[in-house]
Amino acid sequence: MTETFTKQVQELWRFLQQEIFSQPFSLQSVGDWLGGLLQKGMSFNSLAFLLFFPLCVLLYYLLPKAARNLWLLVCSYFFYYFATVAGGRAHPAALAVLALLTLVTYLLGLALDRPVSRSARRLLLAAGVLANIGALIYVKYTSFFASLLNGWFGWSLKAAPALSPVWMIGLSFYTLMAVGYLADVYRGVSPAEKSPVKCALFLSFFPQVVSGPISRSGDLLHQMNRVHRYDCAMVSQGLRQMLWGYFKKMVISENAAAILKLAFSSPGSYNGFQLLVSALLYAVQLYADFSGYSDIALGAARCLGFKLPGNFRRPYAARTIGEFWDRWHISLSSWLRDYLYIPLGGSRRGVARACANTLIVFLVSGLWHGAGLTFLVWGGLHGLYNVISRLTKPLRLTVNRLTRLNRCKRLHHFLQRAATFCMVTFAWIFFRADSLDKALLFIYRLPVQLGRTLASWTAVDRALAGIGFYANNGAALVCAILLMFVAEALERRRPLAEAVGRWPFALRWVGYYLLLLGILFFGVFGATPFIYGQF
Repeated sequence: MTETFTKQVQELWRFLQQEIFSQPFSLQSVGDWLGGLLQKGMSFNSLAFLLFFPLCVLLYYLLPKAARNLWLLVCSYFFYYFATVAGGRAHPAALAVLALLTLVTYLLGLALDRPVSRSARRLLLAAGVLANIGALIYVKYTSFFASLLNGWFGWSLKAAPALSPVWMIGLSFYTLMAVGYLADVYRGVSPAEKSPVKCALFLSFFPQVVSGPISRSGDLLHQMNRVHRYDCAMVSQGLRQMLWGYFKKMVISENAAAILKLAFSSPGSYNGFQLLVSALLYAVQLYADFSGYSDIALGAARCLGFKLPGNFRRPYAARTIGEFWDRWHISLSSWLRDYLYIPLGGSRRGVARACANTLIVFLVSGLWHGAGLTFLVWGGLHGLYNVISRLTKPLRLTVNRLTRLNRCKRLHHFLQRAATFCMVTFAWIFFRADSLDKALLFIYRLPVQLGRTLASWTAVDRALAGIGFYANNGAALVCAILLMFVAEALERRRPLAEAVGRWPFALRWVGYYLLLLGILFFGVFGATPFIYGQF
């Protein structure tokens, strides 16, 4: 453990030397240093953001109330511009697309709010959906569909969009927000936003523009119309939530990624036990990474006086697949329900139509996550899970009654949670795999030497070492994972950041220091992208 601490301190010192102490102090050197930071890009776990965010919050509360939304818009566009850095340079085309789609959405929203005929309103809504979803399809799926057609029909289509999805970050998120906003105005759920500044800020608000959560206009725009006075308790709660998010990202997600990447990159080189551990670890890593991002986003917004919708609610405690989607990426699943599943007819037109609509929604969800067959299979699996769960519900209730399993609630709930987690983890294999062939090979090799490895602790230890899961880093990672799940189990009553705020002063600060020490000693430093930043 001492060697781990020493290596971590040395890594941190090298990081500080490279980022801060590499040049003598002068105004020019400071300017060059800041420029160098921005050239590396802007993300929540970058040093550039740690300098940008306090300045943004400080000036937000110092500026006159009438100028605050404009200041946040400037900060959001600044953040987004440098978040598009790829290959050592920012890409203004990504910012131009965001601004253009914002202008189109704003003007169409105003037009929808006017007293025009129903057919004209439908055309306006269709134009808004086509503009936003069309841009998303062009950037993310042109090459994918071209490769599919080439494979099926032997064609030689060449599709290389001028706008690369590598640096068109956040497009999948803010286009859904724009479509939801136009649909709400069309339905009369929300009025059109008259202020172009607020409409632009709604779509580009920097805590959520890259990876959500996907806010609704009736919530976020309403908050933008209020005056946000400095609230020490709210800022403290936001900072606590950000600290917890950084712990999950830097300590759990990054260390897990270093272990499981070997097995997923070449599954044919590992036995079943190693692949099983990697699959389970990926389920944890993805949750820690994405929920960590969401915690930072919600905490940053809370420091500015905004409350964004929560994205996670203990998803691996779900007892059914349907309940899992009520707890996982909540803002996306609720968006798909309200703006796709229900307009398709929902469950109002019989069981067969409801099952078909469910499959469509989850296939769309899979494609939304990425242009690849692996994501399509992942979405299709979850669609099948939900359809089978719906069709077999009477049978399962009968079995529970005959076996009297429903009388032993704890055992029943445990088995339900275990089965749901296993199904979700199985689907994650396709979600993580580089290709469909590697995913199938991963699954095919799961039984290989599994029993033989489990029969001997020496074999288990050797297998874990084979994927980089050693005693020192493994023990720290397991402890961090247990801490995460135990802490979030306490969220059943109130949010963790709020609950910690009620602790005694001394205990609260002990917790802060322990998290900070955990990040310093076991965290992985450097602006490694968040997993959902690629979607």
